Amino acid sequence: MKKIGINIDLNLKEILRELLNAEFYPVESIVKYEIEGIDAVILDLKYEKDDDKLHYFSRKNIPVVLLCSREDDFRRITKLFKRKEIYDCIYRDEYFEIEKSLDELFDKKENPKNTSEIVINDTFYKAIVKVDEIIYLDYCRISRRTEITTKCGKVYSLKKGFAEVEYKLKVLDCFIKVDRGTLINKRLLKEIDYKNEKITFKGEKTLSVSRAKLKILEENLDLFRNRIEL
Repeated sequence: MKKIGINIDLNLKEILRELLNAEFYPVESIVKYEIEGIDAVILDLKYEKDDDKLHYFSRKNIPVVLLCSREDDFRRITKLFKRKEIYDCIYRDEYFEIEKSLDELFDKKENPKNTSEIVINDTFYKAIVKVDEIIYLDYCRISRRTEITTKCGKVYSLKKGFAEVEYKLKVLDCFIKVDRGTLINKRLLKEIDYKNEKITFKGEKTLSVSRAKLKILEENLDLFRNRIEL
């Protein structure tokens, strides 16, 4: 169940209680007792006359949905957006828009398409690796481990099945499957070589791929997007 901080009208609170599967906490108690695990905050400009609470939640990286009226200070709201202190701003009587905004927010949190790093969490080893450093992942049937190869040549090995790794990386659109046990990072792809049946990555690391799989790979790549074909 989601934990949402609120400073809103009591009637609206009851309406949102019906719409959302969430626990509600007064923002005053969150600030005073530094309650952890808050997923989002809903603040009404009618009750928040200064920006102290907004600054607080911004520092805590807690997204704020701001409620306003059609007469509220547009310049103030614009400044808050520019400072990235609010996630969204909605008229307080548009209940389903509030629900929709929170659903989109929680979906983004649970499906992190913009993730820039992954954590390799093996039994006796932890490592943080940038997504744009990974050129490919493949499953080693001899060691029965999934191996992650990076641009610098370092290979990370973890005791997880390929299917589990593939499932967790589905949210990142940069990885493409070229074989039953191989994912490549399309952002780092440099050449597709049909004659020698291989692909080359930035940094000149190569990977052997059958001609049939190369054809499928090319069909799934947007090679000519924002490029001039010669």
